[in-house]
Amino acid sequence: MIEVAESSLAFDRRDEGSLYARAQLPEYWIVNLVERVLEVYRDPGPDPTTPYGWRYRSLATVTPPAVIVPVGVASVRIPVFELLP
Repeated sequence: MIEVAESSLAFDRRDEGSLYARAQLPEYWIVNLVERVLEVYRDPGPDPTTPYGWRYRSLATVTPPAVIVPVGVASVRIPVFELLP
């Protein structure tokens, strides 16, 4: 799942992230337009303090010139700069 966020950044981190973690999606990306970074969330797990009772336990903030490899698709390599305007 990939979200592109500027004004919805806090909502995407808190609510959308909790919802996707609850659905046990292994990975969730936010293209953060405010800070011009890619936020990569992984490792969903239960957390009763979150809106939907789940959260991602791992967060990596990735910037160009890094290349990201989606979970489960080792043959795909995406340059971070291609995701940012």
